[in-house]
Amino acid sequence: MSGATAEQTLTAWPPPAPAGPAPAPAGGLAAHLATGVVVLTCGSEADVQGVTVSTLALASVEPPVVSVALRRGSRGLRSLLGASTFVVNVLGSGQEELARHFAHRGRPTGIDQLDPGTWAGRTQDGVPVLRDAFGWLLCSVQRTVPVGDHELLLAGVDRSVRGGGDPLLNFAGGLHRSPATTTSERD
Repeated sequence: MSGATAEQTLTAWPPPAPAGPAPAPAGGLAAHLATGVVVLTCGSEADVQGVTVSTLALASVEPPVVSVALRRGSRGLRSLLGASTFVVNVLGSGQEELARHFAHRGRPTGIDQLDPGTWAGRTQDGVPVLRDAFGWLLCSVQRTVPVGDHELLLAGVDRSVRGGGDPLLNFAGGLHRSPATTTSERD
């Protein structure tokens, strides 16, 4: 801090706006934060629904709870609220095509929307799970909280399974493979 006192530091925030165009809204900076990419799946074989999100966050460690923001009125939100359980498929670095598929609003429903080899199996409740993910969380909806034009969904984590490889990341509106890490760096 080069010798600045706490009071000097606090009174200097926020920094003056740079000359030129108006500063971007806070959402502009938020879009430049790296986040993991997940596909939430729910439903049984005939009516499987999935939605790509990059807003998953750990809300509580004990008990384990995750949060995810979904657009109010979206098909994905309606499906999750109607399901007893859902799966968070944490996509691996080579699963960009799956992320794009489940991000498309006009995507079909049901198990047949993807090649059968894309699915790894089903949970005890019959929810299909995507193959080759970085990891999976089996979750149950606890509650939702309205936040602007989205709903923040809070879900208890009933089980987690670690896959392999590296996660797929969302950064600045694009999908990116994470930098290679060694096992010791991840654990």
